[in-house]
Amino acid sequence: MYKIYFLPIFIIALMLSGCMPAIFTGAVSSTMAVAGDRSVGTAIDDTKIAARIKADFVKNNFRELYTKISVSVLNARVLYTGTVDKEEDMLTAVQIAWNQKDVKEVVNELIVDKNSGHFDLVQYTRDSMITTQIKSKAFLKREIKFVNYTVITVNDIVYLFGSARSEEELEQMADIASKVHGVKKVISHVKIIEPSSNAPSVADRLSDDNT
Repeated sequence: MYKIYFLPIFIIALMLSGCMPAIFTGAVSSTMAVAGDRSVGTAIDDTKIAARIKADFVKNNFRELYTKISVSVLNARVLYTGTVDKEEDMLTAVQIAWNQKDVKEVVNELIVDKNSGHFDLVQYTRDSMITTQIKSKAFLKREIKFVNYTVITVNDIVYLFGSARSEEELEQMADIASKVHGVKKVISHVKIIEPSSNAPSVADRLSDDNT
């Protein structure tokens, strides 16, 4: 029963994931950069912020951290997940985010672990499976606007990031995540934002282009 259900859902989730993270991040993330309730301009600005942060990692000789830290940006809010060797590295990474123009908030969920350089394939696979299942289940729920969420799993802890259209929608999303086998904890950094009726969202623009 489980195998029959899981295989098609797994395929759907892979199609939605966009791109896989760098192999040594320990974090599994999905950033839907061209969909959701963000305006086209906001989506572009978010992409630029993320690019500048990663460029500054390299400029500050943080080439190693470039692959350890997952950077998600939505509505000028920056979320860091992953592991770093030292607290000093974490503080520097956070400062780099705050140094970017127009950043409104930096959410730091980095874990300091002196063994962060060790790539645990078993853990990586488990995190990948958790993220895949959450995305698949959320995608099938009509009440949830899936593209407004970023789902990241690090060491069996699920981080939800993005925007929800209502408290009820967010509760549903968190409930789905908490019930996936293997999840230790769900941490939400989702803000409840009603879609603006004035500015067209990226999803609306894409829909108009296809008509």
